[in-house]
Amino acid sequence: MDFPEEFIRRGQFKLHSGDLSNKLYDVNSMLTNEQWFDFIKVGIPLGDYTYVGIATAGAIIASHFKPYAMVKDKELKGEVLGRYVLIDDVCTTERSLRDAIKIIGRLPEHIFVVVDRRTSKDLGINALFEV
Repeated sequence: MDFPEEFIRRGQFKLHSGDLSNKLYDVNSMLTNEQWFDFIKVGIPLGDYTYVGIATAGAIIASHFKPYAMVKDKELKGEVLGRYVLIDDVCTTERSLRDAIKIIGRLPEHIFVVVDRRTSKDLGINALFEV
């Protein structure tokens, strides 16, 4: 399935990775659409996990599961009990995922992102959309 065109912004954008792109996959806007948000939540692995979201969109998604925690401003907010699922909106370089794993102190059971736009794929990631 292709990423929905209505949530692609075109122009010149500086990504969190520092890279420049002529496309922005606007997951934050996607989360305001109930139908798309429900679709995203169905992709999250269910089980006896703590759901850890990377701020901002990853944290919004994780907050719909219990228990949950978030990584924001290079700090863990909340507690990660046992196995966990790490959630982010868009992955370009894996840096934010690796930083979160380092902050938490152990590898996640699953990594879930809405959009995977990596060119180099070292981490095992489940993604709804690969672009």
